[in-house]
Amino acid sequence: MSYQALYRVFRSQSFEEVVGQKHVTTTLKNAIARNKISHAYLFNGPRGTGKTSIAKIFAKAINCTERHDGEPCNECASCISITNGTNSDVIEIDAASNNGVDEIRNIRDKVKYAPGESRYKVYIIDEVHMLTTGAFNALLKTLEEPPAHAIFILATTEPHKIPPTIISRCQRFDFKAISTPDIIDHLAYVCKKENIDFEQEALAFIAQSAEGGMRDALSILDQAIAFGDESLTLTHVLNVTGSVGKEELRQLTDLIIKHDVRGAFDLYHQLLSAGKEVNRLVNDLIYYLRDVIVDFATGERQDGLIYEVELSTIYEMIDKINDTLVSMRFAVNMNLHFEVLIVKLSELVKLKERVSGPAESIDHAYIDERFKAFEDKLAAVQLNPVAAAPSKPVRKETKAKNHFSMAQIETVLDNANREDLTYLKENWQSLIDHVKQNDQRALVSLMQNTEPVAASSTHILIKFDDDIHSDIVNKDEEKRQQIESIVYTIINKKVKMVGVPDSQWLQVRHDYIQNRKAQPAETPKKQDIVKTAEELFGKDTINMID
Repeated sequence: MSYQALYRVFRSQSFEEVVGQKHVTTTLKNAIARNKISHAYLFNGPRGTGKTSIAKIFAKAINCTERHDGEPCNECASCISITNGTNSDVIEIDAASNNGVDEIRNIRDKVKYAPGESRYKVYIIDEVHMLTTGAFNALLKTLEEPPAHAIFILATTEPHKIPPTIISRCQRFDFKAISTPDIIDHLAYVCKKENIDFEQEALAFIAQSAEGGMRDALSILDQAIAFGDESLTLTHVLNVTGSVGKEELRQLTDLIIKHDVRGAFDLYHQLLSAGKEVNRLVNDLIYYLRDVIVDFATGERQDGLIYEVELSTIYEMIDKINDTLVSMRFAVNMNLHFEVLIVKLSELVKLKERVSGPAESIDHAYIDERFKAFEDKLAAVQLNPVAAAPSKPVRKETKAKNHFSMAQIETVLDNANREDLTYLKENWQSLIDHVKQNDQRALVSLMQNTEPVAASSTHILIKFDDDIHSDIVNKDEEKRQQIESIVYTIINKKVKMVGVPDSQWLQVRHDYIQNRKAQPAETPKKQDIVKTAEELFGKDTINMID
């Protein structure tokens, strides 16, 4: 006997053998067992999920002379003839090639004749959405008043193309994509039946590539087994599908994050030379980043520079990859699009590094300059209290206009660190949700459009979209303390909150960094300024203001 493909050899022959469609098989079994059989069914779902297989099992079950609990026996003459495709009362029609009105009229003329060897005549019309309008109209009359011995099973992957008048006369069953674990288990069962040595990683990759279709999974498995000479490894599957392994994807993302565009180009062309497909490479890259996001969520981080990138940046990387995938559908030269994608991803990472660089790398020399200027001012007052004029401050405070203190902002930035900021960002939405749940409307309006931009163990700097909200938080001690108490319940830290308006945050941050870089690295020994001021002017005349 000639060789049969695995998806034909292991086609389900009973409801019990069907994988991943329990909601369909249970309903049909119960209907058959209770003799509540409808005259028309619509099976809708993705390709390779068992629509036609279940239709044939259903045809066997309703015509089986020895069925038990709705299951066919697969041993009687009727079951064997339907399995072999020789039963004249089970008619399977491909609507993609027989979609005209004449073919449907032919069915309508013959359906009135009684079945020859079975109890029911079963018409299985596959890809029914391909029928023409005239064919649907011809089928409609038959579905309205079918003979008692006739049952129609319509199968489709695109139910939205079927007229509502047809759908309303059928019992509709929505098939779902088969889950990855179910596909892996079934592939392992097939390999054991065929005495094939396999790697679990290979089965997992096949299940992922099949995208919920068991027929696709079995076809890939069949091809990989032939490539590997009766054995199955992940390398065999990658070679057969033209996919890229996680190690190559890790190397590619490492080069992108290091901004080594030339190295990323070289690796990309090596993959092309090894027979990898560009479309498959783009999809594999998306799946790889998806796995990275899952690792972030579960805390199980692997090797690779991609785990040092912020999660928001990875989301933007996926968006750019998706945009490239859409553009490649209409592209003549897909290689060029992928090379441009490499540059875009590298520039995106570089931009994010520039905007949100680590706070601990900032030079602290600016504060020393301010101390020195104040000391010089005090010395001038001591030498000539009358003639000494107030010197121009190093940085102009914007307090009068915006009600935020540069000194307080600098206090946060001086001690800011990446760990506290990351933890605060991850829990910030919980804070806003907490305020909403407690119906604190005044605080909700304040916190709705906010974002933490710097944090330390004692202070947090919050950016407000509206300048007026920043002013309210900085001036209203009661509201600020309310928010600080809620922050304590969320992150379990007592911190002081400082607000900054979004319209001025970038300029404030830029000025802060530039002033740090402009000063020498060495920090001179600071004097006690308060004590010096008290000695100069007397303790009673000093008023400390934060």
